[in-house]
Amino acid sequence: MSDEVPLDGEPADTHEAIMMATFSALRKHGYPGISIQRIADESELTKSTFYHHFDGKDDILLSFVRYMREYFERGYRIESTGDPVGDLRAFVTVSLGEYPGPDGTPNPEARLSTYLELRAQAIQNPAFRSEFTELSAALVRNLTDIIETGVGQGVFTVNDPAATAEYLVATIEGINLQQTTRTDGPRTMLQESLERYIRTEVLAEDVSF
Repeated sequence: MSDEVPLDGEPADTHEAIMMATFSALRKHGYPGISIQRIADESELTKSTFYHHFDGKDDILLSFVRYMREYFERGYRIESTGDPVGDLRAFVTVSLGEYPGPDGTPNPEARLSTYLELRAQAIQNPAFRSEFTELSAALVRNLTDIIETGVGQGVFTVNDPAATAEYLVATIEGINLQQTTRTDGPRTMLQESLERYIRTEVLAEDVSF
């Protein structure tokens, strides 16, 4: 698999081609309507190629969950700039799905809706649940590091960086769920509330966000 873990563009190898085809099939048919044939229809590969690499549909979907986890972890993995306020702002921006689409503009719905549909399967699927547990833990660790740096610099005033990170990640995931499952587009209002919480509960009084 390539280092970039893309969901758009040209696949680097057969595994990546299968993952990208799975993404396309999920977008068209949803989790209940997915099949190996429908995944194969989204690629230039034969159906037998899929069985050569995977034991069946469930094996493909679990591999795709891992692929999505790597994709989102890379998107969230923000290199420290030495400015924890800027790093926190970048974390929120990326967390709310502002990944660029093929034309370079933000395209949150395609990725987030697929991510959330797969995450819903974790209720009954222990393997899926394990993957999403690892993803959430990685996000919390990343954000905890940012907050701890801010506390050390005196720009954040929280007593428990890890607990604050858990709360912020859960809030962001809730915003994404609301945005992708409602028709009235609540994201702007909810994001403003999140940023107000950050300004009043996380940042020091003389620090702007």
